[in-house]
Formats: sequence, C-alpha cells, structure tokens
Amino acid sequence: MPFEVTYDLRSINVLLVEDSPFMRELMTVILDGLEVGLVVRANHGQQAITEILRATDMGQNGDQAFHIIISDWAMKPVSGLDLLKWVRSHDSVHIKYLPFVMLTAYSTADWVCKARDWGTTEFLTKPVSAKIVAQKILSVIERPRPFIRSINYFGPDRRRRDNDPFSGLNRRSLD
Repeated sequence: MPFEVTYDLRSINVLLVEDSPFMRELMTVILDGLEVGLVVRANHGQQAITEILRATDMGQNGDQAFHIIISDWAMKPVSGLDLLKWVRSHDSVHIKYLPFVMLTAYSTADWVCKARDWGTTEFLTKPVSAKIVAQKILSVIERPRPFIRSINYFGPDRRRRDNDPFSGLNRRSLD
C-alpha cells in the first residue's frame, strides 16, 4: 500500500457497518492494509447494534470493545443515521462516546449537516481511498473533540479548534 501510517493501529477495534458487499470488502481490505487490529463487519444498523451490545457485554472492567464505528448511511432496516442516534442516546458511556465516522455517497450539505447535528465525529464520502480512511481514523486519534451536551445536541464539539489563533473577547462579534 503506497500510503504509510506511522501509527501502530493493531490495538484499534473497528465496527464496519456497510450493506454493500463490494464496499464492505473494499473497506475491510483498506483497514487490513492499515493494520487495524480487529474489524467486525455488520450488514446494517440492526446487526451493528447487536454487535455493539455483545462486545460491550463481553468487555472486562467496562473496557469498550470497539474504538471506532465506520457506518454507511443508507441501509435498511436500520440506517447509519438511526444507528448514530442510537449510539449518541445510549445510557452506557462506553457506547455513547464512541467515535462515529459516517460513510456515504451522498455528500450534499444537508446530509453533512444532518450527520453533524446528530453527533457524527467524521464524515467520509464515497468513493474512498486508503489515504482518506487513514486520515479520518488519525483525526479521531490525534484530534479528539470534547463532547457537548445541550438541549438539542449531544456529541463531539462541532467547532473544529485546529490552529485557532483567535484571542479576542468574542469571536462571533460583528464589531
């Protein structure tokens, strides 16, 4: 693989949720090439929920079984967005704080905003490349964002703070 990851990802467990056999296999090959430790595959959101609950129950001392969820959006009977909503609203802190990478061929502004507003950590548009998948995984590792709870939102802080040079009183002021 021409793209080299300088991280040892062998201890990372990924839940890959994708209904397309071709895309599921492609993503598995990419994750294997990045030497991700464990890739568990689910065909849709309902299978993913079963896998998350099974793996969380098997974890010892509350250890989370998955470190990252990568999920397609458009699936039946449970979509990736419904899976994301389930994850973010779960009672278990080992589930609700899981980094969630939404994978979709639909990258219109409304889809991106909807995924963001439901608490996705990253957004990955098809077609994918090994480099872009690695960048999303490394973004989750290198730049974790604090989680925010408000009346209408729970999830990673939607404001990216990378290289934020602002030092004024109110960055949103129009004055």
